[in-house]
Amino acid sequence: MKILESFDTRIDAEELLEATKAYGEWNVILIKRHWIKLILPLILVFISMMLLNVMLYIIYIHLFDEHIVMFRALAIFYVYTSISWSLYAILWIMTNIIWQIKSPKKYIDNVEKAEIKQKSFEKFIKRTVFTFIIHILVFIFNAIVPFVIIKQTWAWSIAVTIWALILNFIFILILNRVMFRIIDYEMNFGICTKDHIVSYKQNWLFKTKTTNISKDAIKAIEHSKEWLRSALFHYWNLHIYTDSTTNDRTHNLELSYIPDPKQIVKKLNSMLDNTPLYEKTEG
Repeated sequence: MKILESFDTRIDAEELLEATKAYGEWNVILIKRHWIKLILPLILVFISMMLLNVMLYIIYIHLFDEHIVMFRALAIFYVYTSISWSLYAILWIMTNIIWQIKSPKKYIDNVEKAEIKQKSFEKFIKRTVFTFIIHILVFIFNAIVPFVIIKQTWAWSIAVTIWALILNFIFILILNRVMFRIIDYEMNFGICTKDHIVSYKQNWLFKTKTTNISKDAIKAIEHSKEWLRSALFHYWNLHIYTDSTTNDRTHNLELSYIPDPKQIVKKLNSMLDNTPLYEKTEG
């Protein structure tokens, strides 16, 4: 799925395929972020489920006795468009977490595997965008109805309308944040070959940044951990330098939230012909 030139969900698989054709499968790896980045979206989805249950409860109280048909219609709508999305998002996130935990390699070196993940991610984005648009329309509808219908034949009160607007608005914000975090997880990655390291950073929908450092320019690779959380969940940051010393100097390229850094650094050194490695621990 491609939006303008700044957002392409296929970019990781496409870039991996091109690099594999140029250098061979053994000399290319795709580095994704650690599964810890998916915990916040998972929590937000659970919160969205609670909000939707409250919404259904409000609808039930005010419509079930006198407007059973309308209650059923609205209940089916929310179950189909919203609760089903929440369940789908939970399943998608948990599948990705389990996949990374169980995978012996914490990087992707197979184009077919990258394409499977890309298709799953693209499906998630499409479904999320659909749910987002639907709830924007519902929010507008809920805001307009009280002013259009002078004599309310429904059991809606002003208070109910306000609560519906608030809950809908919060759900839209949560859905937006979940999509932002998932994009950050899937579309910020690095591709490493025997000749260069490339970092791709996607900032929401309309901004993307690519940094390419050639093998000859790389003087040192440093991996560091910060605080206790990094040690507990075993993710570190990789800093690539183009100077021979790393003291008191800002790194030229950073790959953050890297799972199993020792495995990845070992693979990088084998591809880059043993670039000097410095280890730094913070916290």
